[in-house]
Amino acid sequence: KFGAESSRVVRKVLTEMNGMDELGRLSVMFRLLPVIFTSSDHTFAGKPMRIERDVRRMQQICAYVMAHYVHSIALDDIAAEVGMNRSAFCSYFKRCKGITFSQFVTQYRLNTACELLKHSQKGVSEICYTVGFNDLPHFVRMFTNAMGMSPSKYRKQFR
Repeated sequence: KFGAESSRVVRKVLTEMNGMDELGRLSVMFRLLPVIFTSSDHTFAGKPMRIERDVRRMQQICAYVMAHYVHSIALDDIAAEVGMNRSAFCSYFKRCKGITFSQFVTQYRLNTACELLKHSQKGVSEICYTVGFNDLPHFVRMFTNAMGMSPSKYRKQFR
């Protein structure tokens, strides 16, 4: 979008083009290019819209994960939630976050488990199921790989 001064110049040049032959219009267009590329009173209108849409979409995805992480989250469900098909969603998410959706959900569950270990009296097995894992040995393995220590050691260290 151009400011008032640049808009006036662009309108004037475009008006001059009425009634000209192709060569005349091309000549006027070349005169218009420096005005467009060197004007200081313009704002970009296209790209921020995409950024805003991406931010809103990622906020929607994060909100969905926060609301549903306790249960298994099907890719088809989250993709439908944000108006995409499964394949497009997976590609989009990986491009935006640099990790897969599954890795993101696991990280969220493990971070939530860390907070529960620090601030609650719940046992490790109860926390495991509370944050959406269905298998205690798998939870302990994933937690240990991510945090470098078992959930029990984590609790002792950070309490």
